[in-house]
Amino acid sequence: MKRVSDLKLITTFALLTFLLTAAVILAWEQFLLPPFYSWVDARYPGEAHVRTRWNIQQRVEHVFISIAVDVVVVTLLLYIVRGQQHRLVESEGRYRALFEHAGEGIGIITAAERRFVEVNHQFACIFGLESSELVGQDLKQLRCESAGGLNTNAIEELIDSAPSGERELIVRTGGQDELPALVSFDTLDIGGQRLVILIVRDLSERKRLAREKEAIQLQLLQSSKLASVGELSAGIAHEINNPVNGIINLAQLLKDEETALTAEGRRMLDGIIEEGERITKIVRDLLTFARRDAPELANVNIGETISTSVALFGRQLHNNAISVEVRVDDDLPPVRADGSRLRQVVVNMISNAHYALRAKAAGDRVFRISARTIKKASRRFVLLEFFDNGVGIRQQDVEKIFDPFFTTRRDDGGTGLGLSVSFGIVRECGGTLSVESVEQGYTRFSVELPAAR
Repeated sequence: MKRVSDLKLITTFALLTFLLTAAVILAWEQFLLPPFYSWVDARYPGEAHVRTRWNIQQRVEHVFISIAVDVVVVTLLLYIVRGQQHRLVESEGRYRALFEHAGEGIGIITAAERRFVEVNHQFACIFGLESSELVGQDLKQLRCESAGGLNTNAIEELIDSAPSGERELIVRTGGQDELPALVSFDTLDIGGQRLVILIVRDLSERKRLAREKEAIQLQLLQSSKLASVGELSAGIAHEINNPVNGIINLAQLLKDEETALTAEGRRMLDGIIEEGERITKIVRDLLTFARRDAPELANVNIGETISTSVALFGRQLHNNAISVEVRVDDDLPPVRADGSRLRQVVVNMISNAHYALRAKAAGDRVFRISARTIKKASRRFVLLEFFDNGVGIRQQDVEKIFDPFFTTRRDDGGTGLGLSVSFGIVRECGGTLSVESVEQGYTRFSVELPAAR
């Protein structure tokens, strides 16, 4: 195909040269030849200069025609070449812009020496380097591991395995951070040189979105659980409440009677009243959990809610040698929530942390509350974090921590409804509640609430 194209070009220029030569000859003979010949005849007159006149006339004629044709042809060639160069420069500029601004990292290396020939900006950024630092360097300079972390030269191993392919790897950036990435490559022969094109896609955002999607699905599942259990709880609480109150009242009346009772009898009555009150507390928690009345939303100052809630536990926390740190951003916006219910959530978080820290056998006891603004999808949220370095939560219990009636505080009178109620309150405000914990290490509850517009 290229030979046919070259042959067409040669034929075109040969025909063009012929036509230009004919046109120049015609112009010469029509306009320039008579005055030039007359000038030569006048300069070299007579029979003695016949040969001289002929030589001058023929040579000048040939030189003029040759130069005129050459100038026109060369001018046309320069015009065509410059046009091609201009188009090549524009094309290279477009491809260079696409190369530099591509969303994926692109690197080109030699197949034999494994040295970088070219890298774009995104490729260098992924590895925490500058483009100039990579060009000419060996591929081994990049730190990349397989998913198991067994091979630090995973890219080189990948290239050795096949002419093309892809694999998910862990990239070590300049700051030693780990970055999940999908590395694909292909081998090409360009200009007699064998090159390998590496394409690196940053998967951190994709994985973050996947985690958020999973968290949302868990929140929806938890909400569905709470709704069904809440309906059941409301019915049970209603049926139990009146009989239990009756039992407590009758026991109290019997105890207050002046009839003689043995010490054992009074102890048993005290036990009935105590257990009855415990049942009453559970019923109240059930009713709170099952409550479906609409929250009274208003702009709530998170800083004030935290301060008043911490004040309730101030003496208890101090007595148990618990160090309390409260960090609230000065420019924290208010949130749209039911103030009393939101305070219930904060109080419940402090109570849980207090229990976990009291149960800690040794070491410093730290409880930290922080509140700051974050942005998600162009909306502002207030992120509340409740951190303690107490006993933590067992891994098998973390997924059940928001389930109704599940508790790790049996010895402390826990009903297993506090976190479920808190979850429902946060959900009513349009927020999310999540937990992260390591057994015998720490626990962090995170509450995200939409900021007031």
